[in-house]
Amino acid sequence: MIQLKQSIDFIADWHRLSAETPEPVRRLAGEIVRQHTVALADIFYQNMLSDEQAKSFLDHELVNQRLHVSLQRWLQELFSGEQHDPQTIYEQQCHIGEVHARIQLPIGLVMRGGRLLKHAIHSYLVESSLERGDLVKAANFVAETIDLALDAMTDYFVIDMEKHARADEAYRMFALGQNMLAERERQRAAILEWAQQILLKLLADGSAAQLPDIKHSEFGMWLQHKAAIIFESAPELEQIRQRIDEVERSLFPKLIESRRNPGGAGALMKEVETGIAEIKFLLGGLFDRFIEVESGRDALTRLLNRRFLPAVLIREMALARRSAVPFSLLLLDLDRFKLINDTYGHGGGDMVLQQAADLVTSSVRAGDFVFRYGGEEMLVVLVEVGSDQALRVAETIREKFAADAFRVGDRQTAGVTVSIGIATYNGHPDYETMLKDADAALYEAKDAGRNRCVMSGR
Repeated sequence: MIQLKQSIDFIADWHRLSAETPEPVRRLAGEIVRQHTVALADIFYQNMLSDEQAKSFLDHELVNQRLHVSLQRWLQELFSGEQHDPQTIYEQQCHIGEVHARIQLPIGLVMRGGRLLKHAIHSYLVESSLERGDLVKAANFVAETIDLALDAMTDYFVIDMEKHARADEAYRMFALGQNMLAERERQRAAILEWAQQILLKLLADGSAAQLPDIKHSEFGMWLQHKAAIIFESAPELEQIRQRIDEVERSLFPKLIESRRNPGGAGALMKEVETGIAEIKFLLGGLFDRFIEVESGRDALTRLLNRRFLPAVLIREMALARRSAVPFSLLLLDLDRFKLINDTYGHGGGDMVLQQAADLVTSSVRAGDFVFRYGGEEMLVVLVEVGSDQALRVAETIREKFAADAFRVGDRQTAGVTVSIGIATYNGHPDYETMLKDADAALYEAKDAGRNRCVMSGR
């Protein structure tokens, strides 16, 4: 449905542009573009190949063989003197956007390329015999034609990237359904197997050429192909890669050299063992993060974690716009929580967090969302709730905290209060604005003495 509307809008804009631009001006502008397609392609790719980000997608051989010709063809078709069906033109741009998404070409590079082309074509138009009035019309015609094409590419690029994102998420959810504890042990065993192969090769002949590298081991292939998708941007991934690189590039050559001078072999072997132990430790952390975070729950409090907060807020904002029924946020911070940790230890602090999570969860409805937002912060999304009702819910929670005694150890209890910032959806399309409003209200509550609720904007 969205793509159909975009197609209709494109066709309407294409016809409008044709009607606004006299046919002789369109024909002359198109002829100037077609005359200079080779030079335009040269300018485009010379600039692109000077960009470090673009170099990872373009190389000189590929440009010369295929892309240079493709860009010329695109310009010639876009500014053809013949009256092409705009629906066909739209579908061609969509196909290009689909290709860009498939190769994951940054959309910023595409837009930059469009600006380069418009600037270069404008220079050729200025050098032409067009009078001032027609020159303005021709420049506008060229710029809008390229913008329309880029808009269509971008629309389909976004649609296709969303498809890829959904497929990646589905794969991660599939992986989550597997026995991750068994997979963790299997990969730890694969690391040890690789290390044993290294030692056996060193004992056998000590030749660097014969040492099996991690990339072609079972663990290395899993790390490169599956882990990169399942764990996405987890920091442990890069740390594991760096540690492997240190072991392979630094320690292994020294081990081989130590066979000629055995005195330092023992110390080097200990370094290798330490490196492999660190890789195993990082791998364990990687799986732990996956099991806890990807499941959507905070391991300590069992509240939702922040991973899914943007999806929840975007959906609630869309529902609020359609139904004209607001929703509200409560941002809670346990007062003087550091003092609890300092007095009763982190174990006592963890007990307080667990009890606080239970108290908040039991104080809201099944349809509301409760997230662990930070160390001692929780965020409640109160669905279909306006500001007055949100303030009443917040006050109820605050009073429960003040009245309860929280367990902090064996037969030990402590009093805990909470400060709450409240924000209600006001129509702003960016959910970060709403979070900032709640955060500002929370700080106002803490600055005013804690153990209180403050509504944003009041």
